[in-house]
Amino acid sequence: MELRGRIGFVGLAVVIVAVAFIAVWRAGTGPRTAAVTSGDAARGARLYETLPCASCHDISHPWPGGDICPNLGNIATEAGRIVRESDYHGRAKDAAGYIRESIVDPNAYIVPRPTYRQADGQSVMPKNFGRTLTPAQLDDLVAFLLTRR
Repeated sequence: MELRGRIGFVGLAVVIVAVAFIAVWRAGTGPRTAAVTSGDAARGARLYETLPCASCHDISHPWPGGDICPNLGNIATEAGRIVRESDYHGRAKDAAGYIRESIVDPNAYIVPRPTYRQADGQSVMPKNFGRTLTPAQLDDLVAFLLTRR
């Protein structure tokens, strides 16, 4: 390949790499959105009503606000905000991940309010949902809670 052809090829490669870097950079700087979940929101709503969730969490009022534990009326929006906060140290990267994490590991992040903690500092939320819910039930519950904006 002659010199002129090599320069053209290298120039094209540089442009492609630059475009790829810009696309990756822009994707990382926009607002985070909820990950797509494979659950069924209608089944999740029914599950929410049959589990102890509804006895503590109010889904008709915005977060946090609850006396016993946070309201979940706009949990999808708040979950997306929480994962970007500097005091959040859980592993979730988006609203769906945060909601899932809060169900299976309620101590990963406890909303700041004294009544949301037990005397030992642990969350008042039951810790056994990660063992008692099937993966499909968990997906359904997350899908339902993602509708609460």
